[in-house]
Amino acid sequence: MNKGLISVCVIAVLLMLPTLGWPEGEIYKVVDKDGNVTFTDQRPSSGAQPMDLPPLSVIESDLPPPSPAAANDNVPEEDAPLTPRELRRQFRDFAITQPLQEETFWGTENTVVVSWGSSAEIPPEMSVMLFVNGKAQKAPAAGSVMLTLDRGEHQVYAELKDERNRRIVTSPTVTFFIKQHSANFNRPGVGSSNGSP
Repeated sequence: MNKGLISVCVIAVLLMLPTLGWPEGEIYKVVDKDGNVTFTDQRPSSGAQPMDLPPLSVIESDLPPPSPAAANDNVPEEDAPLTPRELRRQFRDFAITQPLQEETFWGTENTVVVSWGSSAEIPPEMSVMLFVNGKAQKAPAAGSVMLTLDRGEHQVYAELKDERNRRIVTSPTVTFFIKQHSANFNRPGVGSSNGSP
């Protein structure tokens, strides 16, 4: 390594010693028979004289130093994505809002509107997987769908998923019924007493 570079590095280190909290003292420069330079705080001989070091240069800055929290966190807290635990807490009341539990539908031509929601607004980047009678279908995060189903008993529930498709919450299952009037209901029968002979 270049002797000049070593000397510059050693001087730079020695100049920084007071800022590192080392005890102030006298610094001596020692040059051996091969021309190697050593700096020490120990007097090498009784006649050795300490070095006269220049004062440190200090440049003042108008900017305050960054706080440790700001240095470690480049994303503002309000913009950081919520963790799954925080999302579960926020959407813990996610549920099917229509139909109601045990609701019966008459004369709807087998169509039913199923809707869901939460007291907290569901962001558009989230999604819902709707399960109708055990079969899954993708649905918008906040909204509803119209289903055409056969007569009988049906069950529906929904899963709310985050933008990485992780399940956050599952709604309670709602059971409902679709019924139709019989085609023979209120149909005049033969021999009925409707005034005919």
